[in-house]
Order: sequence, then structure tokens, then C-alpha cells
Amino acid sequence: MNAAPSVLRAALPEWFPEEERVVRALVRHQPFYRWRRPRYLVCLLRDLAVLLPQARCRVLDVGGGSGVVGQMVADFFPGKTVTAIDVADRFLPTLAIPHRTFDGRTIPFPDRSFDCALFSNVLHHVPRALRAPLLREALRVTGGACVVVKDHLADSAFDRARLAWLDLVGNLPFGGMLRAEYLGSTDWEALFEAVGCKALRLAVSAYRGGAGRLAFPNRLEVCFRLAPAARE
Repeated sequence: MNAAPSVLRAALPEWFPEEERVVRALVRHQPFYRWRRPRYLVCLLRDLAVLLPQARCRVLDVGGGSGVVGQMVADFFPGKTVTAIDVADRFLPTLAIPHRTFDGRTIPFPDRSFDCALFSNVLHHVPRALRAPLLREALRVTGGACVVVKDHLADSAFDRARLAWLDLVGNLPFGGMLRAEYLGSTDWEALFEAVGCKALRLAVSAYRGGAGRLAFPNRLEVCFRLAPAARE
């Protein structure tokens, strides 16, 4: 992926809480995690701690699902306020962050309402024709300041099958969306070019270990930070 080369991972910020503290907070919102340790979510939050701006900022979590990721960012990331939106109301009743539904096309906020927009495992669920318009909407409501994408990378039919299984296992217990069309390297490159962005790709955490890593290698996970491309 020439447009988004991998770079060395930045050090995890010192403020990031101990894992057990994060797990306890997740259990308060999702008791399910008492029986299934949320390793994936902890790794996701570690990556977001590197990807999101370190300064105070207003974050829009687009496709926030249950809202638990946005809530963890608001609870543990210094100076972050979070608003979550999604096409369906699956928001947990325990949330303290603002949340609302939208039509999946037009983000219901004025220009520059936020400093950063977050797409966390969302864009592969968005119909192909709507991906670029939705990213443009994120650029509009942030003034192009920062868009963060955590998603998947599928460069073969086997990768797509593996990711479909992961989505089934990860989303079915929570009523999440199962329909998906995963992006490969050239798909990501074309998408970012279509919205006039440059993308910095960061190395990801070890989302899976042991046999899980062999069956579902961590290269299936991908993180980007977007900014408008410089004009010639």
C-alpha cells in the first residue's frame, strides 16, 4: 500500500491505565466480559491512545455501535469528550456520553463541530458507494483536522472469509452488523485518494496470540490517521 506505508509504533502514552482497570470498566457496561476477557477491545483502546490527538479534543465516534469504545475514550483519555452516532440504536443504557442515530449518509452536526472523527471497525460495514461520502462528511465536521480509522485489511478471499468469521463471533452476541465488504490494500488507497486525503498507517497491537494469531494473523488489523493531502 504505497499511499499508506507502515511506520514504527509510537510509545503508548504514560497516562494509559492498567489493563485490569480497563477490563473492570468494560465489565460494568458489558457483564459478558466477566466470562470472555475483552483482549481485543483493550488492544483497540491501546491503538486509539496512539492514534487520537494527545491534546484536548472533541471526538465524534461514527458508527459507535454499543458506545462502549467511545465511553472508554471519554473515561480514560485525558481531555477527550466523545459523542457517538450510529444508524441503529444499540447504545448501552449505562453510557454517559451523548449519542444519537443518523441516516448513515449525512452526519447531523455543523461544520467544524469536532476536532477528530473516529471510525472503529465501521467502514467495512458501510456500502461501497457510501464510504467516500461518509468520509467527506467526517472531514466536513472536523474541518479536516483529523480522521482516525481502525479497520481490517483483506488482500485475499481467504482473508475475507477469516474476517467474516471474526465479525460473526464478535458481533452476533451484541446484535452488531454482520453484513460486510472488506477492503484490500488497493481499496484503501483508492478510498483515501477519492476523498483527497493522505493516510499514515500505524503498526497495530497484538490483537491475538497463540493459536488465535495463527488462524487470524494480526496483519488483518489496520490503523490509519487521515489528513487532507497537500495541494500541488
